[in-house]
Amino acid sequence: MRILMAQINSIVGGFEKNYQRMSKIISDANAVDLIVFPECALCGYPQQDLLDYPCFAKKAEYFAQKLIEAHPEKTFLFGSVEQNQESGRPMRNVALFADRGKLLHKYCKRLLPTYDVFDEDRFFEPGREALVFKFKDEKLGITICEDIWNNQVQTSLHNRYSQYPLEDCKTASLIINMSASPFESAKVAAKRSMLKGIAAQYKKPLIYVNAVGANDSLIFDGRSYLWSSNGELIQSAKAFEEELRTVDSTQTTTSENFKIRNNEVEDIYDALVLGIRDYCEKTGFRSTMIGLSGGIDSSVLACLAADALGAEQVTALMMPSRYTSKESNEDALQIAKVMQNPLHIYIIEEIYSAAVHTLEMAFKEMKPDLTEENMQSRIRGMLLMAMSNKFGYLLLTTGNKSELGVGYCTLYGDMCGGLAPLADVYKTQVYQLGREANRRWQRIPERVFTKAPTAELRENQTDQDLLPPYEELDKILKHIIEDFWSREQLLEKGFSEKTIDPVYQWLGRNEYKRYQMPLGLKVSSKAFGIGRRMPLVHHFFG
Repeated sequence: MRILMAQINSIVGGFEKNYQRMSKIISDANAVDLIVFPECALCGYPQQDLLDYPCFAKKAEYFAQKLIEAHPEKTFLFGSVEQNQESGRPMRNVALFADRGKLLHKYCKRLLPTYDVFDEDRFFEPGREALVFKFKDEKLGITICEDIWNNQVQTSLHNRYSQYPLEDCKTASLIINMSASPFESAKVAAKRSMLKGIAAQYKKPLIYVNAVGANDSLIFDGRSYLWSSNGELIQSAKAFEEELRTVDSTQTTTSENFKIRNNEVEDIYDALVLGIRDYCEKTGFRSTMIGLSGGIDSSVLACLAADALGAEQVTALMMPSRYTSKESNEDALQIAKVMQNPLHIYIIEEIYSAAVHTLEMAFKEMKPDLTEENMQSRIRGMLLMAMSNKFGYLLLTTGNKSELGVGYCTLYGDMCGGLAPLADVYKTQVYQLGREANRRWQRIPERVFTKAPTAELRENQTDQDLLPPYEELDKILKHIIEDFWSREQLLEKGFSEKTIDPVYQWLGRNEYKRYQMPLGLKVSSKAFGIGRRMPLVHHFFG
């Protein structure tokens, strides 16, 4: 059977646009028996509290019927949502099988994830029945995303459910999984291994069609696959791009027209580029703005934004103060010169001096401290936001996961912005992304990689005046945030009390800042934002 894997980029609630895109694909498809779209392709994913509005499901049902009736000569399988007409939660996450203008089969997603960024069990009633039916020369077993993540074969996975949808597909000759599975840098190989294991264990070809694109924090990497019944990867769609790929379910030898990528840094880079591009396009922003300091974070962000939108759509502001080094100014100017993006230079010394003078009486006989440092950052934030307001730029904030984790950032200063692309990227990873950016196009001066990182808010300041070396800090933060290690586990692994205890304190007491941070793009298993819901007031970290 010839099947078109339609790996598309849907917009949440963009029914008309999604309908038009899907309809064109269906109309243009020739010499295929079946077209398969991702999970929730018609309505977009994740819908979150839009599902509280009954009219959301009604619109989904209307456009689903319209799509089915518009193509009386085609057969296709697509994902959407609908109202639950029975007892239980108000909605269902469904796969609809349309054949020649009629809805022939419907499958309701059975395993509903409710962890990290997922809250499907809040809205959807789980299905209880398998869908296995004959079509052409195959017997199709239909599953949706999480349905295959409770596989008894894959003992390393958490057993969260009492159902095993794959076990009910044993009578099928071909398993189809429609997914909207978000990207995580460390999950790519694990997911591929899981899919390989399913195909080999059940001795059936497996078609996996995943969404691509970004919606809010979540980035979907595509990478739709065809696996043979002996667990061989036969075909793979591209990563981080829309693609329509036709496969033959009976094929047993690997095709040569695809490439498997196993480069985590390259994946994260492309994910962030896609995240920036889609956020801008789907919200209507055409241009972005960044504060360009000559440091690694703003340098990498300038490259990411330029690769997402074009350098001409990335306006940079340099805002030197009395503490800005000659080297930082030179490096920032060099990046802007190479990329040829719009650049403004505003020296903040006069504004800063005026602010210090204004507060002189209030701060009488008090020594300068963090207050004066933060004033500089907030002056920069004010200028950036003024330009953003006046010209309609989306301000991209430069903060990374390491800084946000320990609170080494200023509210209403360098945290100003509408999108934080690096919020889920540790400082050591930012340097890796910088190398990847230069591999694609040499833009960042070598000195940016070798000089000591610094906020340049006082004389001779470096990040390591306060923080441990980033190589050590990032490991500790990852173990706490993503691996959920205890203090005892960190001590057992050789980290010192002197280093661990301050990190726990910083992480705990700066939660309030992260509650006010701009939307971040998720690339790890646990990112700051919607998937990490910590109380602001707690004593758990001691």
